[in-house]
Amino acid sequence: MLLCFLRPRQYNKAKEYHRFTIVIRARNEEDVIGDCVDSCFKVDYPKDKYQVVVYCHNCTDDTARIAKEHGARVIEIIDKDLDHQKLSYNVYHGMQVLKKDPAGTHEYILSIDADNQLDKNYLNACNDAAEAGVIIGRTFENSKNLTDNIISCMSGLWYARDDRFACRGRSALNFGCVMNGCSSFIRADYYFKWDAFSASEDIEFTINRLLKDGIKVEFIDKAIVYANQPTTMDDIFKRNTRMGNGLNKLFWSTGIKLLPAFFKNLCKKDIDLGTKFTYLDQFFNIATIPAAFLAVAWFPIYYLYSLIYTGITGPIYIYGLGYYSWLWFLMFIVIVLIVVYLIPFWLQPLISYLAEKDRLVITDKKIMYLSILFFPSFMIISAIAIIKGILSKPKWEKIKRSKTKIDQ
Repeated sequence: MLLCFLRPRQYNKAKEYHRFTIVIRARNEEDVIGDCVDSCFKVDYPKDKYQVVVYCHNCTDDTARIAKEHGARVIEIIDKDLDHQKLSYNVYHGMQVLKKDPAGTHEYILSIDADNQLDKNYLNACNDAAEAGVIIGRTFENSKNLTDNIISCMSGLWYARDDRFACRGRSALNFGCVMNGCSSFIRADYYFKWDAFSASEDIEFTINRLLKDGIKVEFIDKAIVYANQPTTMDDIFKRNTRMGNGLNKLFWSTGIKLLPAFFKNLCKKDIDLGTKFTYLDQFFNIATIPAAFLAVAWFPIYYLYSLIYTGITGPIYIYGLGYYSWLWFLMFIVIVLIVVYLIPFWLQPLISYLAEKDRLVITDKKIMYLSILFFPSFMIISAIAIIKGILSKPKWEKIKRSKTKIDQ
C-alpha cells in the first residue's frame, strides 16, 4: 500500500507506428461483440497498421456473423473436447490459424475479451511501449459499467485496486506484474509460443515466460481497456470459484518452481535486479491462494476453540503475561479484524477511488461510496468462493453482460 504512489514506468513517444493485431476471445457473445469490435475501429491509430480478429470458440449464436458485419476477421473454432472448454484453448486454436499468415503480418498481439471496449489512446500507448522494447505487457483494466450497482462497483474497485496497488509499485521498482487476459500485450513471436492451458492461462503464461525465457510482464499505465463487471453476487461467486480452482492447481504444478528459480538466478550478473526479485515476488503472489486456504481453515477454528476453552475452564495463565479470559480473546479477535482486515480493505478501495477517479467512469457517486463501505464484505465472499474452487471442480458458466457501454 505504501508503494502505490510511486510513478510507474513511462514510455517516450514512439517515432514509428508498429503493427498490432487486436484479438478478441469470444464464446456466444452476440450481445456485446458488436460494441467491442466498433470500439477497436474507433481508436486513434492509422487503420493500415492494425487489424481486428475475433476467435469464435464453439459459438452457437450469431457472434461470428455480427463480428463480420462490424468489420472484423473471424476465426471459427470447433472443439467439442470437454476438457478444452476454457479460454486457454480458444487462444491456442486461434493462434494456430494466425501462425499460417505471411511472415511479418503480426508484430504485436493485443488480447481482449468480447465484453471489452478500448480507450481511443489504447494503441498509441501500446505503440510507445513497443518502441521502448516491452515484450509482454499488462494494460490498465478499467470498468465500463462501474456504477451499474454496488456489486459491479465493488468488482470494478477490485481491479482499480489491482492497477493501483499491484502494478504501480512493481513497475516503478522494475519488478514484473501479472499479465491479465483481457488487457494483455504480447510480442507476436512470444504469443506464438502459447503454452498455457490451465483455467488461469494468463498467470500461467506469465510464469512460463519468466521461468523459460526470463521475461517479466511490464505495466502500460496509459493504455486503458474498459471491462464488463459482474452485476450479481452469483456471477462474482462463479468467477472467483473458477479462479480459485485454477490458481491453486497452477501453484502446485508450476508456481512452486519460482522459489528455487529465484535462488538459482540471484547471483547471475546478466539478469537485472528487478527480474531476479520478480521470481520471488511472483512466487509469493500465487502462494497467497493456498496460504489463504490454510488461513481460512485454521484461524476460525483456533479462535473459536480459544473462546470455548476459556469460557468453560475460566481464565488461562500465559507465563510472563498474566491471566486471560474469553472476553480478552473476544476483544483480541475484534482488534485483529479491524487492524488487519477492515482497515486495509477500506483504505485500498478508498485510495484507488481518490487516485484514479479522473479515469474511472462514475455515473452515481452514492453507489461508489456504498461500495467502498461494503468492500470488506466483498472480499469475504470472494475468499469463500476461492476456497470453494480449491475444494471443487467448477465448470465454465457464462456471466450475464451489462448493456452499459462507454461513449467516446
